[in-house]
Amino acid sequence: MNARPPPAEEDAVVPPAPASPPPAVGSPLRRVEDRELVTGGAGFVADLRPERTAVHVAFVRSPLAAATIIAVDPSSALGEPGVVAVLTGRDLDGDPTVDNVGPYSTAFGAELAQALLPVDRVGFAGEAIVAVVAETAAEAADAVEQVIVDLEPTEPVLDLDHALASTVIEGTRVRGGHQPDPTRFEPADDRVVVELTQWSPRQLPSPIEARAVTAQPVGDGRLEVVAATQTPHAFRAGLARVLRVEPDRIRVIAPAVGGGFGGKTTRAPEEYLVPILARRLGRPVSWHETRSEYFATATQGRGERITLTLAGDRSGRLTGLRADVVKDGGAYPLVGLQLPGGYTLKMANGCYDIEHVEFTSVGVLTSRPPTSAYRGAGRSPYVAALERAVDRFAAELGVDPVEVRRRNLIRADQLPYSTPTGAVYDEADYPADLERAVVAAGYDDLRRRQAERRAAGDPVAIGIGVASYSHMTTGGGGEEASVTIESDGTATVVTGTTSQGHGHATTWAQIAADALTMPVDRIRVVEGDTDAIGSGVGAVGSRSLQTAGIAIHRSAAEVRERARRVAADELEAAVDDVVTAADGSGFHVIGTPARSVSWHGVATAALASAAAGDGGDGGDGGEGSERELTCGEFYDTEGRNTFPSGAHVAVVEVDTETGLVSLRRLVAVDDAGTVVNPTIVEGQLHGGIASAVGQVLGEVIVHDDSGNQLTSSLLDYPIPTTDQLPSFEVVPSATPTSFNQLGFKGVGESGTVGATGAVHNAVLDAIAHLGVEHLDIPCTPERVWTAIQAATAPPS
Repeated sequence: MNARPPPAEEDAVVPPAPASPPPAVGSPLRRVEDRELVTGGAGFVADLRPERTAVHVAFVRSPLAAATIIAVDPSSALGEPGVVAVLTGRDLDGDPTVDNVGPYSTAFGAELAQALLPVDRVGFAGEAIVAVVAETAAEAADAVEQVIVDLEPTEPVLDLDHALASTVIEGTRVRGGHQPDPTRFEPADDRVVVELTQWSPRQLPSPIEARAVTAQPVGDGRLEVVAATQTPHAFRAGLARVLRVEPDRIRVIAPAVGGGFGGKTTRAPEEYLVPILARRLGRPVSWHETRSEYFATATQGRGERITLTLAGDRSGRLTGLRADVVKDGGAYPLVGLQLPGGYTLKMANGCYDIEHVEFTSVGVLTSRPPTSAYRGAGRSPYVAALERAVDRFAAELGVDPVEVRRRNLIRADQLPYSTPTGAVYDEADYPADLERAVVAAGYDDLRRRQAERRAAGDPVAIGIGVASYSHMTTGGGGEEASVTIESDGTATVVTGTTSQGHGHATTWAQIAADALTMPVDRIRVVEGDTDAIGSGVGAVGSRSLQTAGIAIHRSAAEVRERARRVAADELEAAVDDVVTAADGSGFHVIGTPARSVSWHGVATAALASAAAGDGGDGGDGGEGSERELTCGEFYDTEGRNTFPSGAHVAVVEVDTETGLVSLRRLVAVDDAGTVVNPTIVEGQLHGGIASAVGQVLGEVIVHDDSGNQLTSSLLDYPIPTTDQLPSFEVVPSATPTSFNQLGFKGVGESGTVGATGAVHNAVLDAIAHLGVEHLDIPCTPERVWTAIQAATAPPS
């Protein structure tokens, strides 16, 4: 037998070092929550039925948009089969209102608040007047028909000018920027001035699951509420006030499915009444809104008239901007009326370096459902109007709209940038993003093709729309999170955020994985449960990553350091000599991987030490001791709002003979700072862009002259379908912000903010050569065709 000689010393085989996994942050990992979502394992509120003793609520609703309540007689309903109780406004203790259980009482005053059930008047068609509780949903619906409500009609307020004369909410009037200077906006030989008034009609967020609440007593005087809400802790706080109990007597759970889009930020009277009834009756109570109810009564977004005056010199430099926003708050003032002053004002100049900015906003009440948030709230309509005004300015000068933007965008070396209206923009590169977008779209070639079609008299016109944007996210405040190493060596992340499909379970695990040096699949995420953590703002304002993400990172980093100290004791080594294993399995002595301890071993040792009363390093084993492998952090932005930005290019075709608009391309360059999961970010952008397309091309809530809502179902509210949308071309761009340690910005609303103006500009660009200068959204075929006919009709 021939034996191989031993290797020389210099040829000795050295075992390969364990491979380090790539960082989790930045990786397009598959979402861990998707299997449950697509197989039905994730339950909607309607799926989470309590015990069989649950009863159901239906509501008697006003058929009038404005009326005085003369009398309510529920006696006939009480005798109907299965009816358990009937509740009117006079049956409620005191005078609870949405205002005094929500965060709006200090802003608007109780005299304007919506009662949980009205006693004297109704403010919009569909407002709930009486709650009927029965053993089944069908019995409750039948009994509703037996309640007698005597209403005296009053004059509805539907027109904004009418509302301005009678129901202005002075609390929302804000002046920002410079003092008024009319001379800046007077046309002159060296000055170009354009004025634009753009109406942004009401829209519905239209989640997959509409509003839904199930509440049940769970013993010891506690109440458990499962609700379709983006803000479970705020809902709990409101319930505690109206029920006059401590918040810890109520648990609110928000399932991570169903969609929100801003429409589940504020709570409606019906959602407060379900827990009230459960507590009064001592049994589970459920309410699952029908789609028809949702259309008629849910809070709506948008509803604002924006007037802009834009001034600049003949070189194409913008020198002045005057903005006036009139916001339709609906029948009762909620968060919708806070948006112009809270968001729009601060970013009134968009991403343009405009020295002089004047801004005024006013809120009014009308006989329609209240307005609240909707994706891009307080930003998307305004940015779209500003981008439209920039295109009008370019047309007045006879300069390409891209060139005007190039001459006015804030440069990267000007950032951070203090706006004239009080905001500070973080790092970005607006001009570079614009160039990325126009290059990716092949802008010059598109303009050439457009000219060829026009020269040939082709009835199908090409339109190219451009929009540059920057918008405020976070809105201030912070978020809480904790990270715990469990006894089996896995980790649990708990946050006060909530998800309706955002991808938080994956995103939070990726952030924790890098800070812990632990595989993502060994990390579990818990959120949307007020019993799991003491505080939480929720999923609003594109804020979750920038607040909870930082808190998770800090908590995980601290837990890792505590675990390293435990590992050092187990390995009988100095703490500085212990490192985390490259494969995420645990810890080992530096340079000696064989001397190791797993995460499970560390957790076991920590638990044993805690049980023995050894706090480690002189600790007592309590919170914050070295032996307790859990850490909670609250991260407060301290007013450092971030401003995601980008540039979009839209290409449409307009059939000038029918008015039909078809979106052919959408190129999106969006800067969200450091990206945790590119796939999830793309998904957020796709959803936001689709929302913008719907806003521009068809989605609108319509009321008749009496205030009755004519838009009653998805048959007449045309949300874009997949066959109407092209494959969006998303071009990466990332400028990490210095406003937080990980460089995160928001992304959930960027697609809507960027694409609305681009698509609208594209439609108007397609028909500009026919003489159409402006057209309010939505640009339906009828509206487009009518505008073309009016512009091309021969003089009479």
